[in-house]
Amino acid sequence: FTTFGYGYFEEIPAAYVLKYLDFQTTMNFLHFNLWTWKDGTQSIWESLDQHLKNPARLNCNVTKVERKDGKVYVHCNGDVEEYDKIIVTAPLFVPAGRTDGLKGMVDYFDAREDEKELFSKIDYERYDVQAVETKSEDQPKCSYYMWGNITSDRVGRMMIYYRRWADTLDQVLTTYALRKHRNCEEIPYEVVRKNVHEDLETCHSPASRVVNEWSTYYFPHVFTEDYAAGWYDKVEAMQGKYDTFYAGEVMSYGDMDETAEYSRELVERFF
Repeated sequence: FTTFGYGYFEEIPAAYVLKYLDFQTTMNFLHFNLWTWKDGTQSIWESLDQHLKNPARLNCNVTKVERKDGKVYVHCNGDVEEYDKIIVTAPLFVPAGRTDGLKGMVDYFDAREDEKELFSKIDYERYDVQAVETKSEDQPKCSYYMWGNITSDRVGRMMIYYRRWADTLDQVLTTYALRKHRNCEEIPYEVVRKNVHEDLETCHSPASRVVNEWSTYYFPHVFTEDYAAGWYDKVEAMQGKYDTFYAGEVMSYGDMDETAEYSRELVERFF
């Protein structure tokens, strides 16, 4: 759970853990019944989009959304479009300090006070991934969990490195690290990058080249006290209140099937 980027047990509500590690997923891990999509998960949604009556519109720069008089007005690519309802699957809240320009719903909607108050409680994991090459003689035989680095007192260290294909000698290794715990300052990316390379050397698989690297705000969630105080009950009670419905990761869970499952249930419930 932690190595897959979902946070440390002492800061994450148990309900999220149980949501992720359901019976089927747990059995797959126990029996090593794991597989990946040949062309990546992006290909699933591209194929699905080709079969939709109304395919997804891409490259829509939404700058403002106004809700008034029972209508929703979306300012998109310089035009104003009118709708009866809107379903938001984009991030509801983005923490301050993000450098990639992504905004949360409360930043460009005419957000109401209850929306601002509830969505400001959403936090993210800071999850860093590197794809590295090693020399042939330094290739590990399999993937490894770094058990000593999975607890929060070792935040910012490599938690796992992943060798995808057992029958291929020279391949990239993928490393994963968290760099934030709610009780400590966010560790700068460059520090974590250096830590990961030190850990690779400790494992006798030093990186000869970084092929790709990715730092992301991952797994939107609320903390235990807000979960226990009924955050989800309060947001669900707001569904449709402002001709607005809320879906996306935070309303279900930060993986693909749970998010799709929730979206389908939302449409069946209200439409």
